[in-house]
Amino acid sequence: MPPLIAGVTLAVRKWGEGLGGWIGGFPWVAGPISFFIALEHGAAFAASTITSALLGSVGTMLFALIYAFLSARMKWLPTVLISYAAFFVVALIALGRDISMPAAVGLNLIVLTLVLYFFPKPKSKPDFKKQPSWDIPLRMLVATFFVVMLTQAADYLGPTWSGILTPFPIMTSTLAVFTHSQQGSDAAVRILYGLLLAGYGFVAFLVGVAWLVPQMPIAAAYGILTISTMVVNGITIKLIR
Repeated sequence: MPPLIAGVTLAVRKWGEGLGGWIGGFPWVAGPISFFIALEHGAAFAASTITSALLGSVGTMLFALIYAFLSARMKWLPTVLISYAAFFVVALIALGRDISMPAAVGLNLIVLTLVLYFFPKPKSKPDFKKQPSWDIPLRMLVATFFVVMLTQAADYLGPTWSGILTPFPIMTSTLAVFTHSQQGSDAAVRILYGLLLAGYGFVAFLVGVAWLVPQMPIAAAYGILTISTMVVNGITIKLIR
């Protein structure tokens, strides 16, 4: 996790918030969480979390949308707390819902497309500022803490809550908060839009976990899913503003 968050941060600085956010939207966090859940609890357990994960993914989309709208009016702390609250509202609504895989996938694609369509547009051009030396180490520490906490929580939460929390916006909130606090709302909006564009590949990844992981060796399945996600996301790159 630490090298991933550092790499995404450097990508943002080199290529801008939109492309950097798009790179950050790959399942860098949910993928390892799902992988270690499969190793520790079995492929069938990991596959059983996917319907709940798809519902939790809707919460992540709403997190990004609400953060983007509020960031222009509030500082980063109340913005992220309200956005987290939106995620958990969706999680609680989804808890115990009996929904089929096709319905969950369809819901994801519809919500994602609508969120991208109504996503706020930045009002100013990018303004790149030099970041403090402690920026990347602190991002690495925060993101790693969340990943370890969620992975360990699977021992106690069961497949439903484990699935809902798999797409918890760790990478999303880390990038949004640090960008918002250091570079302002417009930069945060750009990076969140890029993250959401990678959402189509994320949905494909989750569906692949349900289909492939129980059918083949775990490492091979996740390797195939990683490549497949890159292919799907490659189609969306032209949509970056």
